Amino acid sequence: MGGSNIRYAALAATAGCGIADDTDPIVPAVAIDALPLVLVGQDPSSVTLIETTTRYGNITGTMDTTEFSDAGPQRQSASLTGIVTGDQVVLSATFPTGTTIFTGTLFGTTLTLQVPQQNGQIENYVLRPGTAADYDQRSA
Repeated sequence: MGGSNIRYAALAATAGCGIADDTDPIVPAVAIDALPLVLVGQDPSSVTLIETTTRYGNITGTMDTTEFSDAGPQRQSASLTGIVTGDQVVLSATFPTGTTIFTGTLFGTTLTLQVPQQNGQIENYVLRPGTAADYDQRSA
């Protein structure tokens, strides 16, 4: 049996790849154990930009956030480190005023972070793929 070393099981397993019908959700490709490179989130009182690089599940990057108040927009920047394992994410954001730990869940390209509030409650904050220009426009 010389010549061909085709692995038929692998070929059969990939035979349906790339074929979609109207019921398939369209989700941009993301590497396993990786965050999208740029995420933007917004709620009524803030907008956040997360830019990351993920290597072997280890996250490094930056977080910029603008909170809106009667005193005007308050901007903060933080360095980020963290890990992603499957759909679970842990981020450590180091701001000039201290470090905050966020846990979250990655579903496709959507990251939902559980954000501790000043009153002790935990609030979900949703971030989706975006650009720095999206953040700039929303924080103006």
